Amino acid sequence: MPAATRTAPRLFSSTPAIRSSLPARATATFWVGDKPGGTFLTLGSCGDTITVNGQGMSKETSNVDHDYYEATLDLADSYDFTFSREDEDPYSSSVSPRNPVNITAPTGGSISRAESFDITWEANDSGDIELLIDGDCISDYPDVLGDDIPDNGTHTVNAGGIEPFVESDADKSCTATVELTRGNGGNLSSSLKGTIKGYSVGRTSFTSTP
Repeated sequence: MPAATRTAPRLFSSTPAIRSSLPARATATFWVGDKPGGTFLTLGSCGDTITVNGQGMSKETSNVDHDYYEATLDLADSYDFTFSREDEDPYSSSVSPRNPVNITAPTGGSISRAESFDITWEANDSGDIELLIDGDCISDYPDVLGDDIPDNGTHTVNAGGIEPFVESDADKSCTATVELTRGNGGNLSSSLKGTIKGYSVGRTSFTSTP
């Protein structure tokens, strides 16, 4: 259903900033219905546009079953999304991601699953941060798809805390990716329904060994 039909859209947008040295990635998805997963919309040819910090967002379809809009841009303190339609006032929404996540350890090397080790990061925020460690031969840690931990700059993974994905993986080694994510909500236009969220993400990796 093209947006040119003037159907009132719902908007979801996110702006994860992956490490402080990399650009930000902004995405926006439109749909009708009471929650995400309703009828997704593609902006039509009647003048509908979506921008972030004044930069146009282009339509993408990769790896999902619906269209969405994306832009890569420089890191900023805030991200302002503007959905525009002809003969209507712009719909403005904004989000300010939390402080960048700078992981200081581990920074590579090999770590045995039989040993404890510390994950450390710059303690430049407060509240909670989401931790996920995953890899081909290990189960997600600390839970499936990650879990919140205190954002205090350090977390100890106990010996045996990272488990083989299946029993036959017990003697295997694989790359383990550590991901720490700070998320927060933004201010969605009062004329739109949905959510707007910002994410600051830090990643590192090591080799997980038996």
